[in-house]
Amino acid sequence: MRIVSALKLKPGLNIIVLYDGVCNICNSSVQFSMKRNNKPPIIHYASLQSKLGSYLTNYYKLPNDLSTSVLLRYHISDDFLKFNDINLSPVLDKNKDYSTDEIINTELSLLPQPELLMKSDASLELVRYLDYPWPITYILKIFPKTFRDGVYDWWARNRYQNFGKTDSCQAPIPEWKERILDWKEFQSSE
Repeated sequence: MRIVSALKLKPGLNIIVLYDGVCNICNSSVQFSMKRNNKPPIIHYASLQSKLGSYLTNYYKLPNDLSTSVLLRYHISDDFLKFNDINLSPVLDKNKDYSTDEIINTELSLLPQPELLMKSDASLELVRYLDYPWPITYILKIFPKTFRDGVYDWWARNRYQNFGKTDSCQAPIPEWKERILDWKEFQSSE
């Protein structure tokens, strides 16, 4: 399946973060976390503005207003990946032409359902996978979700005003390209 390649899914725990690719502070946060995520699971990232980010947002019915980052946590079994090149013919009618959207949605439907975390839950879950001492900040989870999300919403509303934005998603440095999920890879795996 192309979607398995695009999401770089491997056996075990897979973490994907969707973020606002034109937000300066969001891009800085992605760079910060990439520098500090040196042990498995290696986190992958996709901007919400990318085609892949858009497919995931639409399929999982996530907010598309860019006001939150999203963490998707997939648990992938060895058996699932053995059948990675699953034949979609039993699922799709051979006599019908399907759009790319229909094929991608069918492929997504065959994946195990990920855990979806947003706002402060996504941010706090992300720090659990960073190098020491950053996982210590997970203790902030003791605060009520309504309080944490209120702070997160305030931060998100003011991020462009306080930190600015770019006209397009920033290109990663060469060492990090493998960790940024990119639609070009998705297309090349067709």
